[in-house]
Amino acid sequence: MGSPGNAEDRIAFRPIAGADLPDMRRWLADPDVAAWWRESDLSLDALVGKYQPMIDGAEPVQGFVILIDGQALGFIQAYRIGDHPDYQRQLDVDSDAVATDLYIGDAAWRNRGWGEVVLRVFLDRIVFDEMGTDLAVIAPEPANARAIRVYERVGFRWLKTVSVVDDDDPAKTNEEYVMLLVREAAGTVPG
Repeated sequence: MGSPGNAEDRIAFRPIAGADLPDMRRWLADPDVAAWWRESDLSLDALVGKYQPMIDGAEPVQGFVILIDGQALGFIQAYRIGDHPDYQRQLDVDSDAVATDLYIGDAAWRNRGWGEVVLRVFLDRIVFDEMGTDLAVIAPEPANARAIRVYERVGFRWLKTVSVVDDDDPAKTNEEYVMLLVREAAGTVPG
């Protein structure tokens, strides 16, 4: 496990597959993850219903399992803001911006500096290079101080806090602490 030395060589991102859902179920049930990724139903059927469209490429969100030294230990996703016009309207950010979100599901890998390094590598490889944007967005809940500190160390800066309404279920409203990172400010991956 250790520290994130030579991080770039140790980290990989594998597109999520159906075989990953049992791990995701376990990770999402962890109290530290569940506090921020509130999945109301962790049954395998519910997870298949939610993540299968992503797996099949039927929705414009790219989901990946985070691997360190070949071990699956979390989840990260990215999507172009413009592919979600209602969300873009509420955040009022450039349509070419790419939003990302992640969790380290395996508790043994938390609080060791890996979240910051994983996010830096993901931004470099996936968001900026493969997806070709110069603007990344991340929007944790304002109370998620630990995540916000990590994102600030990566280079994200607060833009605004907004109440985001779920257009499919207007009763669901969530406060988001919207943070932006311009490619030039991202720096390099330590390691």
